[in-house]
Amino acid sequence: MLRDRRVFLAVGLAFVPGLLAAAEALAQQVEADYDSPPRPIKVTRPEYPAEALEKGIEGVVVVQITIDAEGRVVDPTVAESVEGLDEAALACVREWRFEPAKKDGEAVPATARAPIAFKLKDSGKP
Repeated sequence: MLRDRRVFLAVGLAFVPGLLAAAEALAQQVEADYDSPPRPIKVTRPEYPAEALEKGIEGVVVVQITIDAEGRVVDPTVAESVEGLDEAALACVREWRFEPAKKDGEAVPATARAPIAFKLKDSGKP
């Protein structure tokens, strides 16, 4: 019997200290049909683009990702854009690796939304 389940998937990332804690804090709710969700194995920091850094651009780029049955991120797309930061967010999530989702003991693809936060230190912004 197939059933949709709402689960929390910790795939968020913040460009601040405490990377894994930030990832869990930014976890997005996803809908999927599997018994166990994908689990992050390798979560990398984004490269802050030099031009965005110079201009003081901050924000959260939300990336729609598909995690294939091998645990790789494939075909990420920007769901919520921040000009000057999108390409860095896409490059970042392409490096991520997961233990894939499982359905009846078999690895299956899963989809999630990953917020990638870019924040400058001491920017004065909340």
